Amino acid sequence: MPVFKDAQTAVELFGELWTKMVRETEFGPKLREGNMSIKYVVSDPEVTMYVDENGPLFGEEADAKAATVTMKMTCDTAHKFWLKNLNVPKALALRQIRAKGPVGKILQLLPLLKPGQALYPDYCRKFNLPVK
Repeated sequence: MPVFKDAQTAVELFGELWTKMVRETEFGPKLREGNMSIKYVVSDPEVTMYVDENGPLFGEEADAKAATVTMKMTCDTAHKFWLKNLNVPKALALRQIRAKGPVGKILQLLPLLKPGQALYPDYCRKFNLPVK
């Protein structure tokens, strides 16, 4: 059974998480400074997310945007990543995560996501998702 019961839950949770990260952490300024944007294409449930220094977009708005880096994975894999329960190099090697874009930008992106990993368990509790 997938962690996220539906796409709406994923959109609400990640909408709040990305917005907080962009507005209240170094994530937004670093995206602007690095001229970076990210598109997440997730399945089970199906959600497309686009994030730049202005915040998140979802669905058709996200689909219409070209991103510097695109990451494809299941929502369960994303959940494990945000909880720091995923070995990213291993997930990339096993193609649990498929990354597209300049390798240098992808490597720059990973440390920028750490504030979100610190915030994510609180959002899991708010949306009644497991934190393990």
